[in-house]
Amino acid sequence: MGCKGMWDRIRNTWEGLRSGLWLVPVGMGLLAFALSRGALMIDAAVPDAAQAFPRFLHGGSGDDARNLLTALVTALLSLAGVMFSITMVVLTLAANQYGPRLVRTYTGDLKTQAALGTFILTVVYCLLVLRAVGKDMPAEAVPQVAVTLGLVLAMLCLLALLMFLGVVTRLIVADAVIARVAEELDDVISGLPPAADTPAPECAGPEHRVAADGETHPAIIRSRDEGYVQSIDCAALVAAAERAGALIRLDYRAGAFMCREGWLARVQPADAVTPDLSACIRRAIIIGVRRTPTQDLEFSVRHLVDVALRALSPGINDPNTALAVIDRLRGALARIMARRLPGAVHRDRSGAVRLLVDGTDFDGLMNAAFHQIRQAGAAKPAVAIHLLGSIARLAEHVRTPRQHRTLLRHAEMSAAAGLRHAEDPNDKADIGAALAATRGKLAATAPDSADPRARANDAGPDSFPRAS
Repeated sequence: MGCKGMWDRIRNTWEGLRSGLWLVPVGMGLLAFALSRGALMIDAAVPDAAQAFPRFLHGGSGDDARNLLTALVTALLSLAGVMFSITMVVLTLAANQYGPRLVRTYTGDLKTQAALGTFILTVVYCLLVLRAVGKDMPAEAVPQVAVTLGLVLAMLCLLALLMFLGVVTRLIVADAVIARVAEELDDVISGLPPAADTPAPECAGPEHRVAADGETHPAIIRSRDEGYVQSIDCAALVAAAERAGALIRLDYRAGAFMCREGWLARVQPADAVTPDLSACIRRAIIIGVRRTPTQDLEFSVRHLVDVALRALSPGINDPNTALAVIDRLRGALARIMARRLPGAVHRDRSGAVRLLVDGTDFDGLMNAAFHQIRQAGAAKPAVAIHLLGSIARLAEHVRTPRQHRTLLRHAEMSAAAGLRHAEDPNDKADIGAALAATRGKLAATAPDSADPRARANDAGPDSFPRAS
């Protein structure tokens, strides 16, 4: 496996850890052991600390210290139970309103984990210090620094509780939820190279389809696992195919669901398949129990779309939230238009085609972003008009003829859906005016198809059909 494949595997593992609610709290709980040990060592090294700082350190007897620590542990455990109860209630409400994928975004929030971790840290710390405090200890023998630190940590728990309540209240605000999901999508987009700094990707055209389908009986490498394809190490696959003198074809991309014994790869010529090549292919394709945004750009796009679909459902009926989602999608698509998406054709150092994959293109991302929203909001003229306005603004970022054609196609579909369901003549007139304005904007920003740079950046049709 290449360095990129190893890095993708690490990213997938980290994504699973980061999105869990336990990582930071467990780490802070372990920190309590070191913290209590250090505080007790300070007390042992400075036995008269309470006399030196009487205003700042606890100065009671062993019985007083035990009562204080016991009261802190009892109170903090009660507050922690309240926090977990609030968490479950709010997550249930938010999942019903914005979709179950929101739970992953919330549990991966660092503030939430830090708030819960502060309580666990303080409770574990107080329990450890409580073991070192005897009931009949005189005041001068009590580890006053350790006891005082427990009190300070309890005060920090109150601040953490306030921070936690602030996070929870924002969780049920639509704009905050949309912004949080959009930030995750922006992080994925920022990992793509700028279009101006890298060569144009090569998409699979008819000549590649002929090369891939020319052999009647290619060798089939079957999957041993079932789950979602989380990442594909294309560099490792190209290197393995070059060593074997083979061509590898993948009829899917990151984010697809793979069945056990499904077609993981097709290899030609068939006699090029060796146990080493099969092992390399299986190592290069990471399959997990859930989708991750490592290479799956549509994952975060569909997360935003889920919020809009819930808002447009009859039970919620909140078109304004759907309009806010469309705005965020427009911002993400505008940034994507300036980035270089992975190509479908991968060559070795000599220029020979070694790998064909079902790559992600702008057309597919537009379909993922707008198709379901257009279908769910077809009966709401405001949604159709807003979609047309967003497409008109996306025209300002057009770089290639293919992007222009994709925007025009979605503008026609959005207007047709809105006109088909609109009953009021005024609504139809508004939709028609929005379509005319969008067409005019697209005509004004259409790239020159005779420009060599535009032709180089305009990817041809992909090998594999796109689902609407």
